[in-house]
Amino acid sequence: MAEAGAPGQASRRRTYASSAHVGVLMSGLRDLRRGGALFDVVLLVEGRPIPAHRVLLAAACDYFRGMFAGGLREAQQAEIPVRGVTHVAMSKLLDFIYTSEVELDLACVQEVLVAATLIQIEDVIRFCCDFLFSWLDESNILEVQKLAEMFGLQQLEAKVNLFILQNIQSLSRTEAYRQLPAEKVLQVLSSEELEVLGENEVYEAALHYHYSPEQVETDQVRFQDNLRMLKAVRFCLMEKPALERLYGRLEPCPLKESVALALRYHEQELLQPMLQGPLSQPRSNAHCILGFGGMYESGSSADSEGLFQVFRPSWGEWRTLGAVQSHHMSNQGVAVLNNFVYLVGGDKNTSSLYAETRCWRYDPRHNSWCSIKPLQQQHADHCLCVLGDHIYAIGGRDYRNELESVERYDPHTNTWEYVAPLKREVYAHAGAVLDGKMYVTCGRRGPVYLRETYSFDPAADQWVACADGPVERAWHAAAALNGRIYVIGGSNNNNEHECRQDVLKVACFHPAADSWSLVSPLPAGHGEPGVAVLDGRIYILGGRSHDKGSRMKHVHVYDADADRWETGTPFGGRISGLAACVLPLSLAVIGQAESWQQNAKGAAGEEVRVDSEYPREE
Repeated sequence: MAEAGAPGQASRRRTYASSAHVGVLMSGLRDLRRGGALFDVVLLVEGRPIPAHRVLLAAACDYFRGMFAGGLREAQQAEIPVRGVTHVAMSKLLDFIYTSEVELDLACVQEVLVAATLIQIEDVIRFCCDFLFSWLDESNILEVQKLAEMFGLQQLEAKVNLFILQNIQSLSRTEAYRQLPAEKVLQVLSSEELEVLGENEVYEAALHYHYSPEQVETDQVRFQDNLRMLKAVRFCLMEKPALERLYGRLEPCPLKESVALALRYHEQELLQPMLQGPLSQPRSNAHCILGFGGMYESGSSADSEGLFQVFRPSWGEWRTLGAVQSHHMSNQGVAVLNNFVYLVGGDKNTSSLYAETRCWRYDPRHNSWCSIKPLQQQHADHCLCVLGDHIYAIGGRDYRNELESVERYDPHTNTWEYVAPLKREVYAHAGAVLDGKMYVTCGRRGPVYLRETYSFDPAADQWVACADGPVERAWHAAAALNGRIYVIGGSNNNNEHECRQDVLKVACFHPAADSWSLVSPLPAGHGEPGVAVLDGRIYILGGRSHDKGSRMKHVHVYDADADRWETGTPFGGRISGLAACVLPLSLAVIGQAESWQQNAKGAAGEEVRVDSEYPREE
């Protein structure tokens, strides 16, 4: 017989865990309670006894644990008065302790919540808050809000705030709204999550806190009074006619000055990106991926003037938004400056190759476009970067010449000027900005695919060569994330037939070390893709696969922390040359987005050949 501790002894041990034991134990405790057996304590609530088992109460919550196991005198008492709660509420809490279930109705929920807060049973507190929220309306919001404030119920307070945010338009027309604490209303009206279709609704809600709807509608508002809630109104986002009417009604006062500033904001359309402040930012916590232009397969419903793509992860689908833009284009340079989108140059979607000088700016506040000063020369297959208050259009080609020139846009003056050129001409490259420097990666020069990398420091006003990347590529994407630059997708001709092929290798540039490393490769080819960084992940959007000879509807998402690619939500049709970015959109704009519906013609056929349809090489 082996001695204790001898080799092999531990391997003979086995552990048994019963999944049914907890249920059996609870069933036994319920039986003891029903049979009135082994009770060792009586809770006196409103003078009425509730017998219980001391050990179970102590195990169930901190309140009784401190009472019975903390050295207090109640540990020795057979009867213990419990004050501040009702008999009904305490009975329901004991039901929960013995059965894990509690039944609520509107008649008892508030007293149960008070008792659960005192006794410190978090599950019941949470359920009471959820129950109250499900019945919350304009008739009881004051009572529920006072309850949350009185007992410091942060969960319930948050739910009250959510109700106000979601129902501000109807709630603001009630008497209960005007009785809410001023600090709470000001906080809600200032929130990014306020659910309104426009700032005019916020203005009306602000007035309704000080005046009844009838007084507002009959022009009985005294603007010279201290109307505190108007501090939350972002006047720059109000419609111009409403501002003009308001300005005409005001006597000289600080409010009139605010309205005058908002009117000047409207009148200086091209300067608006430089006039941004807290009161001109759209109300939104909804960051979306926007995709502009691109080339689609024939027949796609998205292949039409004025539509662009919008994606929120919570939707699980791509949607389209309509706004007037002069021409449908592809491979445009895209940049975001102070939450305005700039589209610069690119390819006009025609049967022949045609590079553009024209440029546009998208305003997400009103879902509208305007033209800005065109480039001084045509740029296609270029990249666009933002440094400070300037936008740089870098390299590219005009289909006659390959370019080394760099143009810089100044939104203060709406002008382009030439600045320090690249070391040599390059097109089909990709750029990214990191720590105040621009980086340009790879591309083509003549028929040669490149591995070159350059950085631009605006203080030195010069381009500096960095370490070459690990693989030649062009028509790829670049994105800055977590202090590194990721170079993704594209194509090259590094094969025995010298024909274009997909590049699946993904390279990561470390600027501090001026070095490269390889990370997880792409699952599929993406040439001429869109690229966007949302919630710390890189989205590679559509493009074309030269290995398959078709455009792609695929979206792949890179998780840098896990070094893993995931399949994202695909487009409704195959697309290449998409210009993508990330932007916060207001609920008013998001509400206009529609599902991408393909027509029958566009849906037919699994593969769409593109090599001869739109040649990208000379």
